Amino acid sequence: MGITRKPFGGRRAWQVGSGEIELTILEGGGHLAALTLADKPGLNPFWQPVWKTVEPWQYRATRDAASFGGSALLASIAGHVFCLGHFGPPSAAEAAAGLDTHGEATIMRWKESARRETKTVSKLSLSCALLKEGLFVDRTYETRAGSHVITVTTVIRSLLDFDRPFTVCEHGTFSDPFLEKGVTVLDLSADKGQVISTGFSKKMRLAPDAPFEWPLAPGAAGESVDLRRIERAYRTSGDFAAMRMDVTRDDAWASMLNPKLGAAVVYQWRRSDYPWTGNWEENRCRNAAPWAGQTLARGVEFANSPFPCPLEAQVRLGRLFNTPTYGWLPALGRVETVFKILMLPAPAGAAGVADVRTAADGSTEIDWVL
Repeated sequence: MGITRKPFGGRRAWQVGSGEIELTILEGGGHLAALTLADKPGLNPFWQPVWKTVEPWQYRATRDAASFGGSALLASIAGHVFCLGHFGPPSAAEAAAGLDTHGEATIMRWKESARRETKTVSKLSLSCALLKEGLFVDRTYETRAGSHVITVTTVIRSLLDFDRPFTVCEHGTFSDPFLEKGVTVLDLSADKGQVISTGFSKKMRLAPDAPFEWPLAPGAAGESVDLRRIERAYRTSGDFAAMRMDVTRDDAWASMLNPKLGAAVVYQWRRSDYPWTGNWEENRCRNAAPWAGQTLARGVEFANSPFPCPLEAQVRLGRLFNTPTYGWLPALGRVETVFKILMLPAPAGAAGVADVRTAADGSTEIDWVL
């Protein structure tokens, strides 16, 4: 229980813990690098790249571009990434001006702005100024003693004197051993979905541009693909599909369960904050540096936009399934988002999650598929 500062994989980091779970946040990029249970301290469900990462301020393009694909983000990435300003690659003009994929926040040095520690509450606030994006961001991580829940509150403030469009994404990414083909199950409160357009990867298992009803999507070979799992039959593939969260609900949720390991991670959020969830699959498909065809990862990416693409493309799209594809930030205004992240033991025989909801007392209730 409490807040500590311990290195993680050679990186500067904070830990926020309840006594039941502990979340590790990197100073470089603000990435959520690890989430662990007290009784399973060696099991981190979040993605740890197969390449050795560095602090983003240590990245030098003249020296490191070839090793990290020319990306300071890839040089320093881990786990759950907070994407702001634009979700996905920058435009050609933005790239020339120095912006990287997923925006400036992913490579900033986050600073501690406040903390509160009592016998029952641990609360840590981290902030950074995004001068290229014209934004100031504060993120607060709060948990209570004995809880399996950490609440993340983000306040985004505009430093600009005019209204502007923006996209934002909580890019949770999972990998092995927690992510196992044919075993680990993704469940979420989605209704409709659409596969990203052709060209996303050299080998897509899904039919490009195809609409579908969650969780069954049309496969590239005409088969029906259950998106709840990445099956072993797919030796290598790379895909992205955007799901609209159920419009009959005020909240939304997503879960990743590994029944063999007896553990699950659950996200819960306000649907008005993030009406979309992206399913990104990297199944040993990317061969360029630093990927080298060695990465198995799955992104659970809840966002205010459906696809990872330049901001202009999201604005031009406008709406998909009658749902907005970007947000507006008022001049000198603020936007606040909230989500919960849980890690907890799964009951014996659990095969998935049927529902996640907020009880009358504010706690999170989970209905398991048994």
